[in-house]
Amino acid sequence: MKQLEKLKINNIMSVLEFMRLNENCSKKFISSSTGLSSTLLTNICNHLKEKNLIIEGDVLASNRAGRKEIALNINYSLKKIIGINISSEYCEIVISDLKPSLLFSKRIPTNLKDGDKLMESIFSIIFSYMENNSLSVNDFAGIGVSSKGTTDVEKGIIGEDFLEKKLEIKEHIKEKINLPVFIENDVKSLSVAQNFFFPEYDDFFLIKYTIHGIGGALFKDGTLYTNKENIVGRIGHIIIDPKEDYCPVCKRKGCLESIISINRIKKELEKNFNKKDSPVLAEELNNSFGSFNINKLFSAFEKGSIQVNNILRKSASLMAQSIINTYALTGSSNIVLYGDFFSYKSYMFLLEQYIKEYQLTEFWDKITLSKLSPEQETLASCVVVIKKIFYEELNKYFHLI
Repeated sequence: MKQLEKLKINNIMSVLEFMRLNENCSKKFISSSTGLSSTLLTNICNHLKEKNLIIEGDVLASNRAGRKEIALNINYSLKKIIGINISSEYCEIVISDLKPSLLFSKRIPTNLKDGDKLMESIFSIIFSYMENNSLSVNDFAGIGVSSKGTTDVEKGIIGEDFLEKKLEIKEHIKEKINLPVFIENDVKSLSVAQNFFFPEYDDFFLIKYTIHGIGGALFKDGTLYTNKENIVGRIGHIIIDPKEDYCPVCKRKGCLESIISINRIKKELEKNFNKKDSPVLAEELNNSFGSFNINKLFSAFEKGSIQVNNILRKSASLMAQSIINTYALTGSSNIVLYGDFFSYKSYMFLLEQYIKEYQLTEFWDKITLSKLSPEQETLASCVVVIKKIFYEELNKYFHLI
């Protein structure tokens, strides 16, 4: 009986996934494409209609005689999703539908010293949104938390390496809102979103290099690879130069992030910053290092700053080595790059030169820039919830829909 129920749930997930990727499709088209019999598919569709999870649309145009086919679609407005995106600088509260489409977002500064106060601010925004839109908890399917750094997915703990005191965020949420809660590292959430929005990417290693740090995630055979410690893919903390100091986060000597993060770059440039030794950078910053940011960093590079040129070449060289080594270990079909640094053509030019210097085969062809938009990145925490509830673990949550 359990096997039959499991088969039924798997078939339902297959139908939902097919409908997600093929809008306005008929039962006949779903049946012929999935291999499910017409009778079984009719039973599944009737069940999903009872749940209001799928809805009928217009009559589909056809030159064939006989019964007209009706368009079927997922009812994306059935439930909403709450996303909470946490970095060391800000926390963003997101509301989406089941597609997901962005319905609401609000950023607040991350309170690094007091997790309780941070959660109070988060709940205030969520409950205010519910009240303003006449919604209750029952109108939501789940909550996703995407957090920078070390995350304990099983215990629901975040912030070990950027909050003054790690935060048991899942427990906090459960005390206030009785919904399924899913915790994930921000880069791993991003890789789930990469596959969700661009399903042709089902075997890749994603690298994120931004002003917030460096991270990676392995997505293979259509599945996010992880383990109990949630450390799979942490490219930012591989040892790249043991002559360097220990990293305060991973406690390793000379990890990639400790050497080429924006904070390290900023410190190196600020150490010898003056009009005489750094004329191009000084002019770019109007002689005030307080105005430093990544745009001005690359502007100084493109205007010929020797200091910045040396630093960015070092960054690209070490990143190239890390990418090649990662590929050698994972064997991923693609390396997908995402983030601030990779958005600059000048950095990608340097990276390509070092990749081609260190790897003589056509390895550069395996490297692509992510097509994810900033909005899709924002929605990654919501995508994690949607994937878990509707496309991976529906057997656990179907009764809640």
